[in-house]
Amino acid sequence: MKIVIVGAGISGLTTYLFLKKLLPLALPPSIPLEFVIYEKHHAAAEKGHASGSTTVGGALGIAPNGLHVLRDLDQHLFQKVVAQGYSVSHFGMRNAHGWTIARFPATDFSNPPIHTVLISRQKFWDCLRESVPDDTIVHANISEVACGERQRPRIKFADASTDVEADLIIGADGVRSVVKRSVTGDGEQDSLPAIFEGLVGVGGFIPATTLGQNYPSGQLTLTFGSHGFLGYGPCCLMPEADQSQYGSNRADRIPSTLANDAVWWSTYQLDHLPETANIDFEDIKAQFQQRHSNFKDPIIQTIISNVNIDSIYPTWTTPSLPTWSDSNVVLVGDAAHALQTSSGQGASQALEDAQVLAMLLAHYLRQCNPELQIENGISLALKQYVELRKPRVERIAERAKIMGDMKRKKGMVEEWVTYFFIWAMGVLPRKWNSYDLFLLGELPGEKVREFLAGEDEGRGR
Repeated sequence: MKIVIVGAGISGLTTYLFLKKLLPLALPPSIPLEFVIYEKHHAAAEKGHASGSTTVGGALGIAPNGLHVLRDLDQHLFQKVVAQGYSVSHFGMRNAHGWTIARFPATDFSNPPIHTVLISRQKFWDCLRESVPDDTIVHANISEVACGERQRPRIKFADASTDVEADLIIGADGVRSVVKRSVTGDGEQDSLPAIFEGLVGVGGFIPATTLGQNYPSGQLTLTFGSHGFLGYGPCCLMPEADQSQYGSNRADRIPSTLANDAVWWSTYQLDHLPETANIDFEDIKAQFQQRHSNFKDPIIQTIISNVNIDSIYPTWTTPSLPTWSDSNVVLVGDAAHALQTSSGQGASQALEDAQVLAMLLAHYLRQCNPELQIENGISLALKQYVELRKPRVERIAERAKIMGDMKRKKGMVEEWVTYFFIWAMGVLPRKWNSYDLFLLGELPGEKVREFLAGEDEGRGR
């Protein structure tokens, strides 16, 4: 059985690791299992590049639901990611006038709670990449995925190399996915291209000392104003820091003074993207400083006084697709559902995709026999994967849009309505927050186990 994964980013590597863990237990020894990951970027196909390079830039938050997935995958990997990031116990919500208006937990409902981890995207990718054999990843530029009802799907290459057939092709190739065109039936054209949401981000890393000795431990600070948004907080701990005394993932016990890096980022409204060749970073810097010049926060003033901007990050989302799979081809991560960054769920939803897909494939392939062939087992798994995952991601996308709109330009009335909304959400008991209960209390791995147990029970097992 041959499985091809297109894309060696976070979703592609995690999908490989889950499949590698679960599928050998589901297939008889007589059926060999082969994996290939195709990646068009040289650096992502190689191991041992300099950490901190721009291979996978910026920082990301792994929410508790995503960390549960990592722990299910590999306890050692989970601990390594937590150790290299910074555990965030709460979000400090502030306004441009310097007032703290709310404090939201960044934890789940377990006891003890699992906290959100803020980590360099590069470091997280490195942790995953170290677990993948070098010869599994092949540098190649995929031009098309061809599939049909009565034939195995196959990969076509931009350099006209010989096509490669597979039993299953997984598109983990991001918001501009080539594999997506096969799933949506578009062929060489893309009738559902990525959507620019009219929001752009800038950001970077700064010494953690910028935050000062009195910065609240476990806090990520999010500040909203009339002309944009700016967040900052510790991002990773010093390598030599002894974390054993603080317990596993207990941000409330880890002082920010142990961090050696902090991250800042700002999101603002931009109706039209400039051509790449025409980006004036000095002008972007000047506009950034002007937008935040009246923010009454000394840390923000220090950031904008010493800022260096050499990249912008437009917010692209994947349009709602009619399906994520077709003819033994399936999409995961941003290829299926790139979310606004305000969701805080990009990485975590990619992790959930990987776990659910692998669990379902293992379950249905385990049932394969002369009456149920491998191809049928794959088809059943992909159908159930879409049915289980799509409604959850769509609800998260709706919430992300609301949060993203709070980062756009506002008049005075809109600005103060935003502050009131944040304050009101902060004073409500957490048990009344249906979104948190849905996001962190309804873990997909558990949902899959419940579904499969019910299915087995229905068969009389």
